[in-house]
Amino acid sequence: MRHKQPWGLWAGAGACLALFGVLLGMVEAGWSSLLHLDLVVDRHLHTTALHDAAWTGSMRTVSSVLEPTVLRVALGAMVLWLWWRGARIAALWAATCGLVQGALEITVKTAVARPRPALPQPVSTATGWSFPSGHAMTAATVIPLFVVIAWPHLRLRTTRMLTAGIAGVLVLLVSWTRIGLGVHWPSDVVAGWLLAGFTLCAVTAAFDTWRPDQRAAELHRLTSRSAERVQRQQARRQSADPF
Repeated sequence: MRHKQPWGLWAGAGACLALFGVLLGMVEAGWSSLLHLDLVVDRHLHTTALHDAAWTGSMRTVSSVLEPTVLRVALGAMVLWLWWRGARIAALWAATCGLVQGALEITVKTAVARPRPALPQPVSTATGWSFPSGHAMTAATVIPLFVVIAWPHLRLRTTRMLTAGIAGVLVLLVSWTRIGLGVHWPSDVVAGWLLAGFTLCAVTAAFDTWRPDQRAAELHRLTSRSAERVQRQQARRQSADPF
């Protein structure tokens, strides 16, 4: 049986990679308009951070709660849960997304070696190179994975839209904090988003080519098992209730 190729995912991966290539070229060439925009945005947000302790504290909290280590531990737990529930292809897919994201981040950071912003009176510090933002890239990779895993369990359209909206807000929030705290340029964050999009699209397309429909089938099967378990529990409670 001939399966339909995931051309849409491959196209999405290609688009993200092409846009990232353009952005990388501008950074490497020192394009003045981009560098000026980066500097203006960082200086403006840095001024706000210096004069608003509550705002700065909230950014630090969000940045810490959604830092890459926390998200990777959560992803690891989800992978183990999927494997335990028998969704082996889905587990491998999620794990591969995380591994590819981490490898890409390290490789690009090392190759580009872009210094972080050097602002007067810094409100936060970070180690390592700046491009791309690891926080933004990890959040934009891991959080959508949780949405995809949860999607079959969300039957109502409003619930699905709300979940997707919350996920998007979380990605934007953690990305914003890295600029607001003065540890990344805005273009670092955009680069992280583009590489995350490439990772998700390319890995998903590769798995859907290798094992067509199996990943989605496993996730839907988990939903069916959960529904059956709930029905059995309800039946047991009803049979035990004498009234």
